[in-house]
Amino acid sequence: MQPPDKDPRVYDYIIMGCGISALTAAKLLSEQHSVLILERYNEPGGNHKSYTIDGMEFDIGAICFNTNDEQFRHFPELLRECVEKDVHVKKICTTGAIGSYPFDWTAEASSLTFRQRISCAISLLMWRLRSQRNDSARSYAQSRIGDALYRRVGLDLYIKRLFGVDAGGIDYDFAMKRMQWLSRETSLRHRLGRLIRSRLAGNPAPGRTVVRPPGGFGAYYQKAICRLRENGVEFKFNEAAVKIETRPTCMEVETNVRMYSAKQIISTIPLDEASALCGLPETGLPTVTMLSLYVALRGTWVPDCSIFYNFHSDGNWKRITVHSHFYPSAAGYDKHFTVEITIPPGAALPDPSHAFSDLRTHLLKMKLIEGDLTLIGSSVLCNAYPIPEKGFKMRRDAAVAQLRSKGILCLGRQGKFEYIPHSNIAARETVATLSQASLLPPAADAEQRPPAAAVDSLRTSAPALPAFVAPEQNVQLP
Repeated sequence: MQPPDKDPRVYDYIIMGCGISALTAAKLLSEQHSVLILERYNEPGGNHKSYTIDGMEFDIGAICFNTNDEQFRHFPELLRECVEKDVHVKKICTTGAIGSYPFDWTAEASSLTFRQRISCAISLLMWRLRSQRNDSARSYAQSRIGDALYRRVGLDLYIKRLFGVDAGGIDYDFAMKRMQWLSRETSLRHRLGRLIRSRLAGNPAPGRTVVRPPGGFGAYYQKAICRLRENGVEFKFNEAAVKIETRPTCMEVETNVRMYSAKQIISTIPLDEASALCGLPETGLPTVTMLSLYVALRGTWVPDCSIFYNFHSDGNWKRITVHSHFYPSAAGYDKHFTVEITIPPGAALPDPSHAFSDLRTHLLKMKLIEGDLTLIGSSVLCNAYPIPEKGFKMRRDAAVAQLRSKGILCLGRQGKFEYIPHSNIAARETVATLSQASLLPPAADAEQRPPAAAVDSLRTSAPALPAFVAPEQNVQLP
C-alpha cells in the first residue's frame, strides 16, 4: 500500500461499487458534493457484464430497457447510445408447448380435460377460502391460482430455478412485493378496471424497448462515467477495500492501494462484505450463484424469441437470452445465446461441459433446436442476487442498521440485500433511499425525463461489431 498523503482530501461521499445504483447516487450527490467511487474491478456496471468470444457478444444481467426507465432521467446520454429492438419473450410450458411468458392461458389450459378444469377450479376456491396464514411465496401463489394450477403452469419449478430453493422457503412479503403481476393477472377487478381505463382515457405511452449498443456494458457505462467526471466525480478502478474505520471527524477506507477519507460512505457492495470491512459479524444470508454458458448454434432456434424461460419439469437451466437477435453472430454460427443456471446454496458448482451436455440433451429432446450446438465459454457469478428466504428481513435490517450506525448507507441489490430484477427499479430505489436519508434537496426528485431529442436519436440499427474482471466472473473457454 502506498503511504497516505500528508493532507489527504476528505470527500463528502465515498461510494463503494460502480453499478447503476452507485452511478445514479453519484449523479445526484455530485451536484452539491464531492464524490469518489471505488470499484474493485476494472470496469463499471456491477453485475452487468459482457464478454466477446470469437467475435460474438454475450451478457450477464438484464439486457433490455425501456425509454421511460428511471436511469435515462439521470443519464440521457445512455439512452442516445441504445439501439431500438423488438424483444419477444416466451417460455416452455410444463406440457412441452411453447407459450407466452409468464402465463399463456390458451397454451396451458387447452390441453386440460373437463375433470382437470373442475379440479383447478375447486383448488382455487379452496385456497381463496382457506383461513390459514400465508407464509411463503408458494402459499402466496397458491392463494391466487390454487395449488392445481400453480403446479400445472410450472410456477413452482420456475421459482426453484430462480432462487435454487423451493418456493415454500421464500418469504411471503417478498412474493407480495415482487410477484404483483400474479395478482394483477388473476384479479377480475384489476382486469376490468384496466379495460375501462383504456377505453375512457386511452393507454399511456408505454415507451419503446431498447438494448445496449454493441461493444459491451463496460463501454456503454463509460458514457455515464464521462458525464460524472465532468461533474467532478472521481473514480478508482482495480482498488479493493480491505478495511473501514469510523473516526471522530470522518470515515476512512483502506484499499489495497491507499487510504481515502469521507464524511459518509455509501455501500453498493454485498452486505456481508461491507459488514466484514467494518469488523461486524456476517449475516450468513444466502445469495444466488449463477453459472452462465455461452453457446452458439449452427441451425435453427425453434422458439424464435429473444428471451426464453424454462417452466418445464426437465432441464436445470433457468433462462436463455438469444444475443444474436441484437448482435450478429460470427464464425459461421446462426445463433448465439447465454444460458443461465442457478446453483442451489451449498451445492457444488457443476462442470460447464457437463452442464452443457445436460442442456443440449434437453433442448434436443424438447425439439427447441435443430442443428449443432457448441459451448463457446462460461462464467460463474457469485452474489448474483439475494435469496429472500423466510425471516431474512430481520437479519437483513439489523445488518443494514448496524452499518448505518457506523456512517454507512446501503444501496442497491447487493448493498441492501434486496431482490431488484431490473436497473430501472435499482435507479428508482436509489432516489427513494437517498431521499429518505435526507441526502437530496427537495428539487432533485422533480428532475424531468430526458428531452424528446434523446429518445428520437436512438439508433434503430446496430452497427457492425468490433473484432452482467473478477475471479468469480472469469470466462472459461472449453
